[in-house]
Amino acid sequence: MIKLSDITEIGVFLKPHGIKGEIAAELDIESDEVSSLTCIICNMEGIFVPFFIDSVRSKGNDTVLLTLDGISDEKQASTFTGKKIYAKADEVSFSEEDDGLYVTDMSGYTIFSPDGNEIGLIESVDSSTANILFIVKTPDKDTIFIPAAEEFIQSLDIERKTIVMDLPEGLI
Repeated sequence: MIKLSDITEIGVFLKPHGIKGEIAAELDIESDEVSSLTCIICNMEGIFVPFFIDSVRSKGNDTVLLTLDGISDEKQASTFTGKKIYAKADEVSFSEEDDGLYVTDMSGYTIFSPDGNEIGLIESVDSSTANILFIVKTPDKDTIFIPAAEEFIQSLDIERKTIVMDLPEGLI
């Protein structure tokens, strides 16, 4: 059984491309790195499922077209739309020379207000739309959604895994 602790997020599926099962994907790793993966992994109805890659073609800077084993038409491919793409953590490396910290790396960070009050723990990041959201569990165990907008972030401590955010009145 594949556990979340054994995998790392590497991108998101966009939409089917054509009618033969090809799927567009936006990735945080290079397309040649995708080709060397044993498989990619997706959360399918609450279970992490491996899919073997048949082919990878580049479609721009961060976008590739993937063909997966067993996915042969547009209807099958459409079930992947918006799903996060994972890889085995030991098969990918994000070097220090990368672009730095990604918003998707902030799961597990605790958000505080400027006055030091805890807002909550980032459980996950929803990057399926243009407005990326932190999905946050508050100290009262409520789930709230906070825009991951740079203008709200006052400071970030990578070692302590904390973020200070100055959010507009009434947002939470």
